[in-house]
Amino acid sequence: MTEALAAHPPPEALRSWFTTLTGYVRIKHGLGEALHSAAAQDVISASWPPVTVAVQRLLDACVEAGEARPGIDPVDVIMLLSCLWRTPDSPEGAAQVDRLLDLAIDGFRP
Repeated sequence: MTEALAAHPPPEALRSWFTTLTGYVRIKHGLGEALHSAAAQDVISASWPPVTVAVQRLLDACVEAGEARPGIDPVDVIMLLSCLWRTPDSPEGAAQVDRLLDLAIDGFRP
């Protein structure tokens, strides 16, 4: 997340971070579905706070840049964008990720 903010303007850093996260979740086929299982809840519980903090930092940077309105809940953003790792791992899926991120980031704007 820090690297994304250093390399890109805040909205693009948010896009880059979620695109990277999507790729990690899809590394192993079915990982996205496994994240919904009862067995994964301990892992999710442990990783949730740092992911939420990262998203909040990205949102704060967007707010400071005038690219997002204040008060957006990072948990809401994570839930909204969790659809990204359900997209196909293909050129069509990558295009869909781009479209979904466009919709989300446009919706964050003031």
